[in-house]
Amino acid sequence: MLNDYPETRHFIETLERDIPGVSSDFLYAQSFLKSYSRKNAATYTSYRNEIERLLLWSWTIRRASIMAVKRADLEQYFDFVHQPPKQWVAAAVHSRFKLVGGAHTANPLWRPFVAKIAKQDHRSAQENGIHTTVRRDGHRLSNEAMKLCFSALSCFYDYLTDENYAFGNPIPAIRKQSPYLIKGATQKEIKRLSDSQWSYVLKTAQRAADEHEDAERALFILAMLKTLYLRVSELSERPNWRPTWQHFWSDNAGNSWFKVLGKGNKIRDISVPNALLPYIQRYRSVRQLNDFSFGENSSLVTKNRGAGGMTSRQLRRIVQSSFDAAYQHMIEQDVGGDAEALRVATTHWLRHTGASQDIATRPLKHMADDLGHASMGTTDKVYIQSDMKERAGSGRTRDV
Repeated sequence: MLNDYPETRHFIETLERDIPGVSSDFLYAQSFLKSYSRKNAATYTSYRNEIERLLLWSWTIRRASIMAVKRADLEQYFDFVHQPPKQWVAAAVHSRFKLVGGAHTANPLWRPFVAKIAKQDHRSAQENGIHTTVRRDGHRLSNEAMKLCFSALSCFYDYLTDENYAFGNPIPAIRKQSPYLIKGATQKEIKRLSDSQWSYVLKTAQRAADEHEDAERALFILAMLKTLYLRVSELSERPNWRPTWQHFWSDNAGNSWFKVLGKGNKIRDISVPNALLPYIQRYRSVRQLNDFSFGENSSLVTKNRGAGGMTSRQLRRIVQSSFDAAYQHMIEQDVGGDAEALRVATTHWLRHTGASQDIATRPLKHMADDLGHASMGTTDKVYIQSDMKERAGSGRTRDV
């Protein structure tokens, strides 16, 4: 155990001298997370972060094994995690360890929490040679982040109870009385590209692809993410899924579909519109693939160097480069406001852009299925804003 992590092993062994049970805490947490790593990489990562924070708090602040932590202690933990101290928060994501001489050593820049700094602020800091830092008033977890924290720890305590390491799960009772979980619905603005921004992004990418074959890949990625409402993870290569050309398929009626592995390890088929086919053909031509025929098992989006498909991080970099190029094009065309707004856009905006444009012309059930929403209510809540606009319109003329 931990042979490749000597600093972590020393940390646990040192704590064990003063806090009996630390080693057992670690082993049970490791076993719990291992069970989740087999199912879904995103869930595993989220749960690992939450369990790691709990253990570090219990060991270094509460100075006790999680076996000795009571309900009152956990209530204090949720107070702590809602607004962690500044020294626990980083301004950027850093790896936990660095590989030095074959051993994983602790990265001094890593912190259990990462403050979400606005993309525009981070970019401005980089352009001016300034390091982004956490604000003096620290960092607060959002309502959604607190929900995830409660969910992860509740699953963890269920596991500990099943393994007879804990005497029960106090999290549901704490969650019921928590002031940090806010109920009720408000209209949330969908972060998407405007029609003008998307037009510039697509035209700029297409112009680059017309001039250089190497740019065809970026055009293909943009068209796929936006038109098929894909999450970036659904186009990336993961341990349990590799998007290939074989995932395009045709039914008996000649309709085209694309198979993806989405959230919750659920496979779904997305309808492929005719308008996307030319972009597919362009990219296949550059890849020197035969006429578009379903059934090939080669990776869908390949790296320039090395074998296999691309990771989510690599795909995001390509999309960001396309956004940056479109921004420069808009500045040259003197499109000021829309250009500045494009600077804060992220890859996920492409999914929202495609869905927001199509929601008015497609049945809600069809949209929900293609988006991978378990309920049409989710699609309605996220993308249909007409009721809110009508309510605002009728309410605007009310008398005092």
